[in-house]
Amino acid sequence: MAFFPDIIQGQEFIPSALLSNNVRRIVNGLNGFHGNRFSATGAGTVRIQIYNALENSIGAGTAVNFSESGTFCDGAIPAIPLIDPARPWGVVTQKLEPAQMGDCFISGPVTVAVTGSGDFAQPTSENPGVFVRGSTGAPVLFASNGKGLLNLGAGREYDGPFAVRYDANTKKVIVSGGYCLVNLSGYQLPEMAIAVEVESSGFVVIESQYSSGAVSTPTLIFMQNRPVPEYKKCGIALGEITLINGNVSVKQLHYGDINAVIWGNCEDEEA
Repeated sequence: MAFFPDIIQGQEFIPSALLSNNVRRIVNGLNGFHGNRFSATGAGTVRIQIYNALENSIGAGTAVNFSESGTFCDGAIPAIPLIDPARPWGVVTQKLEPAQMGDCFISGPVTVAVTGSGDFAQPTSENPGVFVRGSTGAPVLFASNGKGLLNLGAGREYDGPFAVRYDANTKKVIVSGGYCLVNLSGYQLPEMAIAVEVESSGFVVIESQYSSGAVSTPTLIFMQNRPVPEYKKCGIALGEITLINGNVSVKQLHYGDINAVIWGNCEDEEA
């Protein structure tokens, strides 16, 4: 910035566009630290300047990706409604008309619309204005009445043995591999996938049965009800799948490898 000396009372001066723009940028940089409904108190948030690179408006609280097909515009980068949650994304602070510039949260506490259940939440390409709760995405600090306070850029979802996630492209639930010990028989299971009916909610379960003096190789199944102890059968719920208005959320229920015993009554314990 240039240096601007104080103006003495009674002194004539010509308004400076440079000074005016500098002041505007400072004020705009501070804006949002008071009463912005998409930023909690605004403290601790990190934001960047973006502009709407599409011909349609982008609503406040919408998740956006950053388009590499555009160009810098006075330091702002092009943004489009989210098409891939695996790519870098942020949340716009106010409605943006086509080509309009504005702010985008990329880190810190942000309040957005949420649905489903789970400790994490992330947007979907089908509805980037609503975050789906599950086992992936940003940590959910608090949620009530369809609104959730997320901590963007903080923490990480569970990705250890038997981690459950949903692949929106294949419409399947993917379960990471892990070690499963059943009645002293050990199995190193690879990554598995199972199709989930779009009209159903339920549980992703590892199941093994005792027959002819031996336990069967644990297999992945989908059940509408959480498994209960059964004679000569053991089922361990790995995750809960919830479908609300076409949105799928995943809640991780099991952490770590599996150590299970099949008795007359099934008991399972997490390692």
